[in-house]
Amino acid sequence: MNEREPEFGALLRQLRLNAYMTMKDLSEASGVSVRGIGDLERGRRAAPQRRTVAALAVGLGLDEGRSDELLVAARRGAAAPDGSVAVRTFPRGINDFVGRDQELAWLQARASEQRDDTGGADHRPVVVTVSGPPGAGKTTLTLHAAQELADRFPDGRMVLDLRGMDDTPASTAELMLSVCKAFRVVDQELATAGPQGHAALYQDLLSKKRCLLVLDNARDEAQVRELLPAHGTAVVMVTSRRMLTGLDGAHRLVLGELSSGEAIAFLTAMIGTRRASTEPSAVEDVARQCAYLPLALRVAGSWLATRTGWTVRRLADRLAGEERRLDALVAGDRGVAAAFDLSYRQLTPDAARLFRRLALVPGPDAGSACAAQLIGKDLSAAEDTLEELVETGLLGTHGNRFKLHDLLRLYAHVRLDADEEAGEAEKVRADLYRWLLETTVVAGRWFEPDHGAPPADWGGLVDLSSAAMARDWLRTQGVNWLTALRAAAEEGDHALVVEVAESLHWFSDQWIFWGHWPEVFGMAALSAKALGDPVVEATQLDYHAWAVLVCESRPEASLPLSAAAPAIAVVPGKAPASSPPTSPRHPAAAASTSPTRRSGPNSRPS
Repeated sequence: MNEREPEFGALLRQLRLNAYMTMKDLSEASGVSVRGIGDLERGRRAAPQRRTVAALAVGLGLDEGRSDELLVAARRGAAAPDGSVAVRTFPRGINDFVGRDQELAWLQARASEQRDDTGGADHRPVVVTVSGPPGAGKTTLTLHAAQELADRFPDGRMVLDLRGMDDTPASTAELMLSVCKAFRVVDQELATAGPQGHAALYQDLLSKKRCLLVLDNARDEAQVRELLPAHGTAVVMVTSRRMLTGLDGAHRLVLGELSSGEAIAFLTAMIGTRRASTEPSAVEDVARQCAYLPLALRVAGSWLATRTGWTVRRLADRLAGEERRLDALVAGDRGVAAAFDLSYRQLTPDAARLFRRLALVPGPDAGSACAAQLIGKDLSAAEDTLEELVETGLLGTHGNRFKLHDLLRLYAHVRLDADEEAGEAEKVRADLYRWLLETTVVAGRWFEPDHGAPPADWGGLVDLSSAAMARDWLRTQGVNWLTALRAAAEEGDHALVVEVAESLHWFSDQWIFWGHWPEVFGMAALSAKALGDPVVEATQLDYHAWAVLVCESRPEASLPLSAAAPAIAVVPGKAPASSPPTSPRHPAAAASTSPTRRSGPNSRPS
């Protein structure tokens, strides 16, 4: 069969989506069951009867030409050659495959490792797993690779849908039997072996075949393990949302989002070069709002492809609001949130709770201590829960940090609103912010001469046993604790704001060009003023002046701040609250009557 001609299942799905119909819509219009339509589209039934094809054509509202095309595709399926098993179904999207050049080359290289066609007990099959978050394009990439590699497997190429996200996944026995039948094992031989002998028959069969087996949408290692041939020259590619770390000897590929250029090329392929070139900035915006996730890009591209009257900018504006972006990323029976739902429903209660509460972390990532705080567990339990989220593809890693994909973060917010009791999320957020600031104070005081290491009875979740660890925590958590400090200032917790700023002023010399010290010390000065403490206000103004002068290189802007400090510290008619500082941060403060505070780690000229 010419592989450029669409197979019946792929063509039916394409026509249904073009008609903007769900399977249920088509079932009601044609009289063919939803399950029957699903089996046809997935290739489980390759040769439907003529009357079924006619009913589907009527339900789709096809003209005579399109009806004939659908009938011809059905006849091709019925007339497929018996000689070898070929990959029978490629989902819509294979023909417009874009990007993933490095990943594709990697898969091809792994499939080439087993070159001996003789098979036998001395050879081990090559097993490759392709994992990643929902919507990353695992199946599309794997089937595209299988298409490219088809001529290397003369004994056959076969795709098995393991239905790993279904409530009832495919059983191992069912899958083995389908492979045996596909390779033309006669019924008498199967009956003679009996159900208990099918596994041995399956293993013997594959040990003699130079074939490519794609196990798509695997639930877990247990479902896959018995399907892996023990010997021979077969190549097995497994796709799963889980990383399947329990499969020994497997090569592993973890997919993330596309690059910006690949995402733009993907959208361009779907909507046409002319349309994309007319609104290049809007195409870039749509790609970014889809967070470069292939499923989201495909949904967005489908919207534009079926709404030729829309400008790309109209869709970009529709996706701009985060609160409704997931609702907008739906086309027919395909939606980003629905894909996320499948994985979320399989989480343990603790993992589901942590997943949705990670949406409360203001920064781009979190560590195990933050996770423990969010769910009220010890570090060991939190690490196990994080690993479950990583294993299921809902959480990414970068070193020892954990990060939600942008669209998964939006989905986590949805689940937080839906699954947490009223007021619980705000309580968790408040507790998280207070914990962040309390830890910041302890970490910052490592750098004060009179403090140093945390007290022996400090039982914090973060290991701050050295200055280097404290420095690392303060830097990696900068976005998080700064957001918490802003919230404390807005809520009027002025004493805490001042305490945090005071604990950090020695550390600020360790990270001068962070960019936020003027804000930190400026907030603290305002909080001190609200507390009615001129001594503290003058001190924080002095720090603020230093930050503006040194960190931002704005000497003129720093002078009013340093000049105001002594005037505030000295109350008319009263003696100074305390003696001048011995090591002012700002040179102008040396002549002032400022309070005795640790106003800087040195008196370096500015």
